[in-house]
Amino acid sequence: MTYRVFFSFLILGLLSVCGQQFNSPCPDYFGYRQDSGGIYGLITIKSFGVVSSLLVRANFTIAGRLPSTYAGSLQPIGTELYLLRDFNRGKTLEYRVSFPVVSPLPRLTSISVNDKLVCYGPGDSIGEVQYITTISLQHMLFYKTGTQGIYGHDTKLAEQLPATLPHTNGGDDVNPFTIDNSKPVYVPPKPLTPAPVPEYVVTATPATRRPPRPEPDPLSIKPEPQSTKCGINSKNDNPDAIPAAPLIYNGVTYDPGEWPWLVAMYQRRFGNLNYICAGTLVTANHIVSAAHCIHRKSTYTRKKNIVIRAGIYGLEDWNDDIVTRSLKEVYIHEDYNSTTLENDILIMTLESPVPFNKMIQPACLWSGPIVLNEIVGKSGIVAGWGANEQGSGGKGIPRMVTMPVVSTEDCKASKPDFHRLTSSRTLCAGDRTGAGPCLGDSGGGLYLLHRGRWRLRGIVSLSLLSDDESQCDLKQYIVFTDAAQYMPWITDVLSIT
Repeated sequence: MTYRVFFSFLILGLLSVCGQQFNSPCPDYFGYRQDSGGIYGLITIKSFGVVSSLLVRANFTIAGRLPSTYAGSLQPIGTELYLLRDFNRGKTLEYRVSFPVVSPLPRLTSISVNDKLVCYGPGDSIGEVQYITTISLQHMLFYKTGTQGIYGHDTKLAEQLPATLPHTNGGDDVNPFTIDNSKPVYVPPKPLTPAPVPEYVVTATPATRRPPRPEPDPLSIKPEPQSTKCGINSKNDNPDAIPAAPLIYNGVTYDPGEWPWLVAMYQRRFGNLNYICAGTLVTANHIVSAAHCIHRKSTYTRKKNIVIRAGIYGLEDWNDDIVTRSLKEVYIHEDYNSTTLENDILIMTLESPVPFNKMIQPACLWSGPIVLNEIVGKSGIVAGWGANEQGSGGKGIPRMVTMPVVSTEDCKASKPDFHRLTSSRTLCAGDRTGAGPCLGDSGGGLYLLHRGRWRLRGIVSLSLLSDDESQCDLKQYIVFTDAAQYMPWITDVLSIT
């Protein structure tokens, strides 16, 4: 069995901390401990089934700069030769987190197990200090083919990144959203003995695929409050008033102001504004949408050529209630793949905030259970200006559709194509009756009503084409980016812009 440890730094300028937090956001998974060696962190992972490998990743923020390139360490507790075997037999696995500094004490922002988020914390927030350092510690255990035990191999990276996330120069940057373009990759070692001397490598970004694994116990995210009025529309007081009939394609319209967080995204081209995508307003300054709306396989739209219209109902409307904004910044997820559309999510920062009124309100970020199976069978709403039975998308008034969430297993079983289109960070929805989002609805949200508020759970990403490739095949499920799986990244971006 081999394990890996990756480290990376992200220095965010002009951020600060309101106060130190010594309490764990997820006591079942993480706690601070102290022994003769000082203060350390203890991660506890309960067995959740038989796995062939176990990847644990923990992220922390530190209110200040680090004195050296040492970023800490994440090491399992116990005899490494038998760790995964014992875990598969039901034994709890513990990891010791050694911090690079203990004053200020690092604050946990997330723990993921086999790419499933099991713990989320807010991290350090804006305050009085000049820098916040983000450290990422990673450890992996897996069986070496043909062996009974484990083999060890370390890879470590400690790198100082720019003081702020990269900004574009007047919209001319081809890749303005890159946060870390020098991540480590695991290089398979030559056969090692059970107690090797660690090696250290720094190379390029990995592209590793792992077999499906059981999911850890469900977790509900409780993000910092965005707004006391997020997720409120004219129907919240009467959920039964929400129509359950198929809508966007082969459906009906809805009333102005019913989905006040839905915004329209335009591209400036040859002196005209052309509608390209929808998006979700989540604060007065930020919109969440799909990365492919700006960056496709062979094209990239500069931020200076993007215009956002909030408070809009009919795309041909240009009344005084509609607010138009250009973009200050665009952040596309650093792992986005424009070919496969993996990690299809972006956040846009407006050049100035939009005013809230009955036509403009933010949706709430997700704060319910993040494990997909916890929402399977529940229905959400998708709204947008996409193609419908009356013609192509990008014109007229919007429509909406009620879409039930289905399991990834059912989605894959419905058609072989979904094996390559889905992952642990996507979700499928739809009833396959010919209704749903289509061309022009990309980037729009899948909104679920949770605790009386409409919350963003999915982002319209892709659908299969009909046999003649002339339109969307709405007899099949629609694939959404699962926004709940990106909450640490979303909150990080919102905190710095």
